Amino acid sequence: MGWFDLGLAVLVTAGLVLVPGFAVAWLLGARGHVAWALAVPAGVTVIVLAALGAPLVGWEWGILPVLAVTAVIAAIAAVLRLAPWFSVSALRLDVRLGRAALLSVVGAILVVVAQLILVIGTPENISQTFDNIFHLNAIRYALDTGSVSPLTIGSMTSAATGGLPFYPSGWHAVASLVVQLAGVSIPVASNAVMIFFAAFAWPVTILLLTRVLAGSSTPVMVVAAAISVAIPAFPLLLVDYGVLFPYMMSLSMIGVPLALIVAASARRSWSERWPFAVGALGSVPAVAIAHPGGLVALLVFTTVVLLVLWVRLLLSRPTARAKVVSTACAAAYAVVVLAAWYVLRPPIDARSWLPTETVGQAVGEVLTASVWSAPVNVVVAALVIAGLVVCLRRRSVTDWIAVGFFAAAAGLYIVVSGLPYLVQRDLLTGAWYNNAPRLAALLAIAWVPVAAIGGHALWGVLRRWSAKVRSARVRRLALAAVAVVVLVLLPQAGSMRQAVASAHGAFATTDESPLLTSDELALIERLDDEVPEDAVILGSPWTGTALAYAIADREVVMPHTLMDITEEMSVLLDRLDSARPGSEEVCSAIDALDVEYVLDFGTQEINDGEHPYKGLDRLRTSKSVEKVDQVGDAVLYKVVLCG
Repeated sequence: MGWFDLGLAVLVTAGLVLVPGFAVAWLLGARGHVAWALAVPAGVTVIVLAALGAPLVGWEWGILPVLAVTAVIAAIAAVLRLAPWFSVSALRLDVRLGRAALLSVVGAILVVVAQLILVIGTPENISQTFDNIFHLNAIRYALDTGSVSPLTIGSMTSAATGGLPFYPSGWHAVASLVVQLAGVSIPVASNAVMIFFAAFAWPVTILLLTRVLAGSSTPVMVVAAAISVAIPAFPLLLVDYGVLFPYMMSLSMIGVPLALIVAASARRSWSERWPFAVGALGSVPAVAIAHPGGLVALLVFTTVVLLVLWVRLLLSRPTARAKVVSTACAAAYAVVVLAAWYVLRPPIDARSWLPTETVGQAVGEVLTASVWSAPVNVVVAALVIAGLVVCLRRRSVTDWIAVGFFAAAAGLYIVVSGLPYLVQRDLLTGAWYNNAPRLAALLAIAWVPVAAIGGHALWGVLRRWSAKVRSARVRRLALAAVAVVVLVLLPQAGSMRQAVASAHGAFATTDESPLLTSDELALIERLDDEVPEDAVILGSPWTGTALAYAIADREVVMPHTLMDITEEMSVLLDRLDSARPGSEEVCSAIDALDVEYVLDFGTQEINDGEHPYKGLDRLRTSKSVEKVDQVGDAVLYKVVLCG
């Protein structure tokens, strides 16, 4: 039933996002590819606004707030559509996709699905990474508290101090709804949400951006579809590293507002531009509440678009009034961007990542499409270089925008990876924690359109060479074979095979898994029969005990490693195993926290950490607890100190 549950959860995820999103997109006049792509951020905007608003009106989190917000936003879209200054036919592309292009889009979706199935191995497997402790437990916390607002979800780790006034909760909002509606476990729901945004949202949205920048011809779409699933930096790197699910979700959608902004610039009248502006602005809540890092990335790429348009305007010899107005608007936008750049930076202690290589090495990785120590990706690198050459020779507006995207993403990655001047580096890349993998992912957004432009040009050369073959059938078969080998087999058998294997290692449950070993997971899965539903469990979250909350639905004292430690927690973490029977201070702490059980998963910690708790390191010989169950080295104890 595991794979059936996962399939059902993926369908529920798609329905939750696409049904309200497509309804809003359709009411705005979007059709075809634009409607399906816009449906993703539009649907997520509905969900995150429902998550934000539900606690304000006293509603518990569930499908009801989503339906209510869908109705409100759909009504707004319907009113806008009736406005005389709003062109209902604007949100459509002039050229329909051919059969080969459509098949390539479907093929890209299926390829990523296959990659992710190989990555997870089994439907219940979890990412054995540091951040996943929070993400899985936050889903359970949302279900328990009835709130998944970005203003409340952070209280899971800081309720005592009232810290974390904002935490991006888009991922957790969608996943918690999937748990409610599909009735699946939290690990299965998490994997389903991952599959939807990586396998559907990413190819569909980046291909829309590619169509706007490079056109809708079949060679462009086929190359773009193939390259979108042949870059280890996204989405697989963010599935492997971190794990950065919310950031991956955010980046998977930013192609839509970017495409709408570029498309709006090509329209002549404001009645045609307004629908694109509404669609782009309506996508911002989805991107921002999924992860602020995605919003900053959107600001960077939007700045590229507006800068190219502003320079083009100045070079076209505009009137003095046009110069003044455009320059004033550019200055105002710059102020907004700089303010957001500063405000959206995480705290300084979270921006502690240091350079990992030299500037020269980072430049080499960008040119060989091998960022973050990936193998050299010959196909992607060749197509990107060819695309840059074509763009710099043609120098159309969209060509300059595509080159600008590449320059911005490449520059940020080179700075974060190799710049030795830490203050200047922090000013430029602090919004992404000064973390190279997060900026490596941005290169995928820039590479796909440029590679499609290069592929289109090379395809023309190949067709001219193949014209020497007299048989049309042989010529078509030869061209198809070359395309399959170069665009599919070489990248998937090379760079992507290594990326999939690496990500699978992050999901595999073994005797040496970094977060939960096979024995530890087996013990957690037995808690349902051994620990009462209202019991609270103590344990070191660094060893994986915190996931008893997400997986077994048993409350834990410390649901994450980065907790605000209260005085009662400190007493137990320092003195539980050495306390004398009836110890007043320890018993008071036990009563305050309602602790009845302790999980001991040994000393192996995530990320090779060392966070020993003196009160938990001698439980095997302590008289404060007695053993209830054991699987290998994983032990469950019952607290008996206070009778």
